[in-house]
Formats: sequence, C-alpha cells, structure tokens
Amino acid sequence: MNDAAGSLRDDEDGAAVPLRVEFITKLGQLPLLKEQWEALNRHLSDHEAPFFQSHGWNFHVAKVRLERSSERYRLCVATVWRGHRMIGIWPLSVQRRWGVWIAKSLDDPFGQFAGVLFENKADIVPGVAAVLRTLRARKSADALQIDSVVNATSLHEALMSAGARNRVSNTAVYVDLRQCRSFDEFMGAINKKTRKNLRNLWNRLRRVVEIEHVISDQRIQLRNVIEDTFEARLAWIHEYGRTSPAFRDQDFRPIVRGLSGSGAIELLGFSLVSKDGFVSSQWGFTYLGRYYAYLSAKNSRYDEFSPGRLHLGMVIEACKARGIEVLELMPPAADYKLSWSDRTKRLDVFVMPMSVRGYLVLNPLVDKIGFATRSVSRLIPQSIRRPLVRLLNRS
Repeated sequence: MNDAAGSLRDDEDGAAVPLRVEFITKLGQLPLLKEQWEALNRHLSDHEAPFFQSHGWNFHVAKVRLERSSERYRLCVATVWRGHRMIGIWPLSVQRRWGVWIAKSLDDPFGQFAGVLFENKADIVPGVAAVLRTLRARKSADALQIDSVVNATSLHEALMSAGARNRVSNTAVYVDLRQCRSFDEFMGAINKKTRKNLRNLWNRLRRVVEIEHVISDQRIQLRNVIEDTFEARLAWIHEYGRTSPAFRDQDFRPIVRGLSGSGAIELLGFSLVSKDGFVSSQWGFTYLGRYYAYLSAKNSRYDEFSPGRLHLGMVIEACKARGIEVLELMPPAADYKLSWSDRTKRLDVFVMPMSVRGYLVLNPLVDKIGFATRSVSRLIPQSIRRPLVRLLNRS
C-alpha cells in the first residue's frame, strides 16, 4: 500500500523530495524489516525507553493478535520513505471498537510507552503528519487514538502539531542509577526517614519468615515466574475490584504466556520467596541497557510488611549489579515506587477523528463517557465493583 504525502525536504542536490508512506498489513512482511527496524530504534530519536517499539515485541504481539483476533485487529505499520530510503517507522494497528475502526499503537493495550522510530528527530513531525494524511486519504480508520505518549517527546510534539487532542492519562516512574557508583550510594540519597522505615519493615519480616531472593534469566525458570505472577496479579485485581485495558482483553494471557518462548525478547524475573511460597514477584524486559518492570504481584498475607516496596529495592540492587542503570517502573506512580524514586514522566492520550462516524463515536465515548466512568467507578462500593470487574477481566 503506497501513498505519496506532501512533506518535503531537500536532497543532496537541493531538489525537493516528497515523503512517501507505505503501510505493512501482512505479518510475513515484518521479519524482512527486522535489521532496519532495530537500527532505527537504536537512534532513540523519539524517547529513551523504546522497548515497546522494538521489532521482537511488536512481532510477538502482532502474531498472537492476528492468530486470535483478526476480526477486530489489523496490522497497519507505517513506513516513511524519502526516495528509495526508509527513514522512519510508526508501529500501528487498526482495531475495531464501538463499531468503528480506530488506529492505535500496534501493541495497544499491552504496551506502556507509545513511540516512533526515525533516523533523524527533525523528520518526526513531518513524518507523522504524512502518515496521518495518508490514513485519512485512504480511509483506513475512522479515528486515531494513541495512548501512553510520553510528554515532551517528538511524537507528542508531532501529534500536537497535527491537531490531535490530548489529555493526561497517567504517570510513570523510573529509577536512574547512572550517577551512582554503587547501590549503597543510591541508598544514601534516599530520604533518611524512608530508609529507616524500610529497615524496620525488613527486620519485622525476617523475624516472621525466612526469605530468599531468586533472580531468573533462564527460559524454564521465567516461564514459571511469568505464569505465577500473572495468576497472582489477576487474583489481586479480582479481589480488590480493579481492572485495566490489558486484563480486559482476551489476548493478554496468550501474549504473556508466549513471551518465554520468544528468543527475540530478553526477559528478567525476580521472586522473593519463603518456604511457604512466594512473597513478592515481578518480571520484565531488558533492552538497550534498561529494565522494564512489566508485571508484578504480591502475597496479601504479608501486606503489613509492604512486600512490594521491599522487593523493589532488591530488584534495583540486582539490576545495578548486572550493569543495568535505568529501571522503567511503568505507570501508575504508586507509593511503593515513589519510595525509591521521585523521577516521573507524564503520559498523555491523543485522539483525532478521521471521519464523521469516528467523530460521533470518539468524542462522547472517549472524552466524556470514558472519563465519567473512571470517576464514578471509584465511588462504587467494593462489594459491587468486584463482580463487575470479574466480568470485565475476561482473561
């Protein structure tokens, strides 16, 4: 699928060269792009945490979704060309919701940070504009909705310039160890009162149970950590009446289960265990020197000791020992994360109707009803909310 867009840039001879947009709609085309895709991602032209734009992750998500949900999910990866050279990729999909087709990030709702891959930062604004014009011209989607766009990034600027409407959707936390020579130096920079509270929690927990911290980087071990953490997290959200777009999607469980068999994705798991079972666990991805904490769970029997908060400190120490200097703790900015770092990044959602039908659906459902539903849900008693959430979390 080829389309010319109107964005121009002079070539070496001074002639204006239009940007051309081509959409990849078949899974079999993606492996052919792997080398170029990863080369573009390593430029970090959009933001510094690009795992969710990596080829391995996107291919894995697309493969599972196309096998299971082709009636509501289509591949629509935008490649941007100048002449015969591909200069950018925007991993997109088109998904059926509320009776319309909506252009979204390829990995939505399972990714955490949206992004684009370009050779040069200066090409992102015109490149994104070219993609949007082509989507609209081809009538590929009724609307655009891009979640988890990191504030002050090039994609954020490009969507703002294109006239997409945005609102704040969440806040992510990250830990930066690059200025610390050791984990002890990092600990020394943490608030004195916080250090004391953490120390007291550790001492109390160790008086109750003997614990061990297990780090998993082998596929067989990881398979168990991934499965156990998923089930524990699902039980927790059912118990407390919580939900999320990922857990509401029927494809989430097979996507997570399939990760341990994907050699293209590097995984790391952490388990705080006792002789009676797990106390706290989490696992995530490693990519270009960063750890992405994707899914965590805790044993509610140990809640009085804040097991997730204590375990996160051990995860940070283990990453530092492995030479991993930045940990992406993902949204939301929960208190247990903020105990270890005050570094945050704002995430926005952008929406843009592309047809009358898209406007009629997107405007009331996303902007008005969706916001009102989230606000009202906080007021519903847990005894009522719990069974409703169990119906929503079909995974």
